[in-house]
Amino acid sequence: MALMAIDPKTSASEPPMLIFDGACGFCQRSVQFILRHERRHDLLFVRRESELGLRLRRTYGMEAVESMLWIESGQVFAQSKSILRVSAYLGGWWSSLGRIGSLVPAPLLNWIYNLIARNRHKLSPNPQHCLTPTSQQRIRFLG
Repeated sequence: MALMAIDPKTSASEPPMLIFDGACGFCQRSVQFILRHERRHDLLFVRRESELGLRLRRTYGMEAVESMLWIESGQVFAQSKSILRVSAYLGGWWSSLGRIGSLVPAPLLNWIYNLIARNRHKLSPNPQHCLTPTSQQRIRFLG
């Protein structure tokens, strides 16, 4: 599975990947939220500071981007578009909320995303509970 994940020419049949800041408490809590609410259970997770995370960001020309990244079907989504992808992945009313959010102009959504991203360490300075995935979830963490 890890070999498929690092191929930038991924197909639609391969699961999506989320690249996140593993040193950020807010980001770790976001991953925990996804794990609690997901329905499909096929999303792959990669810490941005891992070797794989660095390689993927380089492959997609996103080395300097300080954003959660969603990679799916050979495309990469950053900032608010990555969050909209997460909401679609979660399904249920989260998808509906994402569809409503997609009606907001992208510059405004990205401004809100960047405001939260700049303050993410203040919002959750230190994870009180480290991310401890189950054994079934652990195999989906590639780096």
